[in-house]
Amino acid sequence: MKQLFEKSSQGTLFSSEIIIPETYQLQSKTSIISASDNNRRVLSGLKKGQKNYFEGTWGTAMAFYSWLKKQVQQRYPATDYASSRIQREKLNEWTKHLFLPVKNHEPDLAKAPGNPWLKEFYPDKDHFYLRFTDYLGMNGARQWYERGIRFPGLKHKVHPYYGTYFPTRTEHLEIFDEWLTKNHSFSSAVDMGAGCGALTFYLLKHGIKDITATDINPNALFSLQQDLKKIKSTSSVKPVQASLFDGLDTKNIDLLVFNPPWLPMESHTNIDKATYYNPGFFEAFFESAHKNIPTQATMVLIFSDFAIAAGLTPEHPIETELQQNQRFELVERTSKSLQQKPSSGKNWLATIRSKEKIELWVLKSLKKPHA
Repeated sequence: MKQLFEKSSQGTLFSSEIIIPETYQLQSKTSIISASDNNRRVLSGLKKGQKNYFEGTWGTAMAFYSWLKKQVQQRYPATDYASSRIQREKLNEWTKHLFLPVKNHEPDLAKAPGNPWLKEFYPDKDHFYLRFTDYLGMNGARQWYERGIRFPGLKHKVHPYYGTYFPTRTEHLEIFDEWLTKNHSFSSAVDMGAGCGALTFYLLKHGIKDITATDINPNALFSLQQDLKKIKSTSSVKPVQASLFDGLDTKNIDLLVFNPPWLPMESHTNIDKATYYNPGFFEAFFESAHKNIPTQATMVLIFSDFAIAAGLTPEHPIETELQQNQRFELVERTSKSLQQKPSSGKNWLATIRSKEKIELWVLKSLKKPHA
């Protein structure tokens, strides 16, 4: 973790540490991968847990990594969502012992791309190692951060910081923007699980002045804070590090917006938690929401039935809540078919997306206001 000393206009509302890739000091037994090495011999060692780091050129490292990806794809072909997960897990397993040497805040390989975050994240470290895949992820994140992302209907770009979830599809953003166009008489809102802050910026676009943006991930809150500075927002946006309703004062809000994770699978990292939900997640959310959201407030949930379309579960967690409990009433439900197509070669994904719907649910609490 790296110390930050950012403060919002409301004071320090989240952790002073962001999450960064772990560094390593490798032992002398570590093997070196060079251009002359036999790829299959290296792979055999990786499977046994042998640590390896690259020397020579960036091209050597990328050539081996590309070869390794092809081996995984051939041995564990992705034909549906479940097998695609196995393929991803195998690639992670085979690459977790591949390392990149870093000296003086630069990759110690000829012609390797640099990254300003090496100095920003590790100012006091001169010589260390990073997992090769961590550095690839850092480079990809840096490109998104520098270029920014333009979401439909927003006049400015969003620049997600390292380790911050951001949407790669836009149908759910469009459906929310359309709903806000018709329902914009709100003054105080919570954007729960804000990620890069996309929904927060739509709330600002539609004139909501008092917004609390929460996330369990401190990187996401730091990212949002930086983007708010870029657009020089004059509205009150309070970034708060919180899990669901923990520590939140919601008694005076009139809108809660939540784009929860869509896939019922185990989550391990903060990025995972934006996509996958563990067993009991929605039960805990609805129970807490019922206790904390006033009856006059509107709750908007943005969801997808991808998991049902992919055959991962027969259960729709929002439908289950409404059918089994008497805690919320359904005010409105809107759905939208997908427009974006998956990349070529993923026919299994195209089949799922032909069935998938993006949904916007509007709910009201049935409980009485607090006395």
